[in-house]
Amino acid sequence: MNPLSATMQTVTNSNSNNDEPGQLHGHWLIVARIAWIMCVALTLVIFFASLPEYSAQLQTPCAGTSCWYTQLSAGQIEALKGIGLSPGVYTVYTVALTIASVVLCLVVSVLIVWRRADDRMAVLVAIMLVAFGPIYATSSLVAVPSPLQVPNECLYFLALILLVLVFLLFPSGQFVPRWTRWAFLVFLIGLVPTAFVAPAFPPYAPIGLLTTLVSLSALATIAIVQIYRYRHLSSPLQQQQTKWVVFGIAASITVVVSGIAPTLIFPTVASSG
Repeated sequence: MNPLSATMQTVTNSNSNNDEPGQLHGHWLIVARIAWIMCVALTLVIFFASLPEYSAQLQTPCAGTSCWYTQLSAGQIEALKGIGLSPGVYTVYTVALTIASVVLCLVVSVLIVWRRADDRMAVLVAIMLVAFGPIYATSSLVAVPSPLQVPNECLYFLALILLVLVFLLFPSGQFVPRWTRWAFLVFLIGLVPTAFVAPAFPPYAPIGLLTTLVSLSALATIAIVQIYRYRHLSSPLQQQQTKWVVFGIAASITVVVSGIAPTLIFPTVASSG
């Protein structure tokens, strides 16, 4: 089975009975569809409007410790040239991977909404995927002063918080265990400086380390919650849904992480600068 189709099918098969909790009817169904359409439109507008700035950032050497993780230092650019790669090649490679991530997440999101737009959990997953697709670019551009900085910060924050929310609710749509609703509020507050404050400081500044701790805590919490639900609460169908959703997210993250492959494959690139 095609992974994209399987991801869509296993997510959208939940709560298939219209009498079960989590189904959307009437005006709530209309609101959910409008919310998804608005998220798609705003995400694509912000992403494509930011592409020229993103491409320019990738080709511009950064100074000192102020480098964002997609931006190369002057030494790294020289190291790339030493192995026959130009900044232009690196830019095309990185932008192509970013676009691939956007397309992958958008296709899965469209399939989910097409098949199960009346399922509250499915729609939430679909919206999360849309916001998560361009996170490679948005997480880089939040540190660049420009007219598009605030929209990218908002999109970055939306992707982070929806990722946490979805995995605290999935697959039943309920906060289980109950303490996770309070954990979500803590992370909601803690991720605000991650998106709107920390990017203005060098990566190793105290606030950067603090926001990294918050992010790691959020990831650890959702991992523990999903393992607990998978082993003790989920039905066989819900376990299968969890596997495919995790696979879908992992596939997108793999595309994103591939963008730093040059620094992983060539030690001279990672150590230069």
